[in-house]
Amino acid sequence: MTTLDVLIAVSLIPLVLLVIALWFDPVSRFPWHKIPELVLGPYVLYAAFAAWHFHASHSFVLVVTIVGVGLTIMGVVEKASGKLPSTTDKEFLKLLEGWLRGQSEVMIFVRYTRVAGKKSFEFFTSFSTLKTRLTQLEAETNVMAFRKPQLPVRGRVDDEFIGRCLSLIPAGSKFLVLETDPPMATQQWLFRHEAGEGHIESQEVLEGLRGRLVAVGPYPHVLKGGPDVISAYVPHQDGRVKAGVY
Repeated sequence: MTTLDVLIAVSLIPLVLLVIALWFDPVSRFPWHKIPELVLGPYVLYAAFAAWHFHASHSFVLVVTIVGVGLTIMGVVEKASGKLPSTTDKEFLKLLEGWLRGQSEVMIFVRYTRVAGKKSFEFFTSFSTLKTRLTQLEAETNVMAFRKPQLPVRGRVDDEFIGRCLSLIPAGSKFLVLETDPPMATQQWLFRHEAGEGHIESQEVLEGLRGRLVAVGPYPHVLKGGPDVISAYVPHQDGRVKAGVY
């Protein structure tokens, strides 16, 4: 073994110790979340280089490299974005409370982290209920709140309702249908929703929901910022605010 081999191997000791710890204790309490991605990512990339140096399989080297690149990119994005707003910030909560004082309803769009793109659309008529809901979400979940009324066409799906929807949704525009009384959903974040584009798709979706109570309207501008759309992230227990993977 050359001097270079020894130096590379020694630098991997921390990683080896962590792997051993996880092997004997899969439910490790090691605070992974406290390691910045801009530290962990390059280290994993170095581990990929070490694996290549010691002639590991190409597939293994590729997997480790992809993980390292992903962690590094996440770290760069997080650092560039600066401090992210938290769902516990006083300003965020004050805005929501003020909106619900001046209007009857606020809709939120929830993006859950690391669950294959899962999301929900939820309506709230009281600030206390909304605030409680925010405390039930896991860390890194993204919450967008809309000040202006969303999905304004409400009712039970029949011929008249379908006709009303087609007349109010602009042709060719993207729409959202949110079922508001599914028999198996005990909480509104379990409500089924479907999106599509154009009158043909919207009619097909509504035909499949005949007899159900729904809310329909143009798809919310979820990426649009400004005074009428605010966004925040659920913080970790230690107060750190991070964006998740959606």
